[in-house]
Amino acid sequence: MRRTATLILALGLLAGCEKAPEKPEVATLASDPATAASPSPAAAERPLIRTDTSPEEEERLWDVYLKCLADHGYTKAGGDAANGGGSSGAAPRPALPDPRDEELSAAAEAACGSKKPEQVWERAKRTDPQYADKLHAWVTCIRAQGIDAWENDGFLAFKSLPPENEMKKVDECQDKAFGKG
Repeated sequence: MRRTATLILALGLLAGCEKAPEKPEVATLASDPATAASPSPAAAERPLIRTDTSPEEEERLWDVYLKCLADHGYTKAGGDAANGGGSSGAAPRPALPDPRDEELSAAAEAACGSKKPEQVWERAKRTDPQYADKLHAWVTCIRAQGIDAWENDGFLAFKSLPPENEMKKVDECQDKAFGKG
């Protein structure tokens, strides 16, 4: 009886393997081998802002990303095109998407995801399975410098941002915990 059930199961499996449809008509987990190996734009290596990156270089990296967003129709609330960069001297940050056209904004973000700058710790959070341990080491180092900091839901947190001279210590601790990238 067991042998007959095994034979029937084997024949059923073989019958299912005879001819696979060229394109499945329902969602499947199977991927086309040509597309399975190619990374999505969001998974691609993004520009890295290291602790020794100059403000000018950081601004340039954000300008490239923001220009890409604007070129793809990304807008911020109020209907203006994404801000074009750091003419104010501060590093620009992406604008919020206009809720009136979330689909267009999502398409722009998808098209430009590989150009979005990230800091070393952000890349580690996104790609490194040891991120939690490194974050803990970062916080421990910062506290050893006399700066009040803690972990909050996978992020570094302060009651208020430390002054510039203490931020240099935070950067040094980041380099010790995560490397320079």
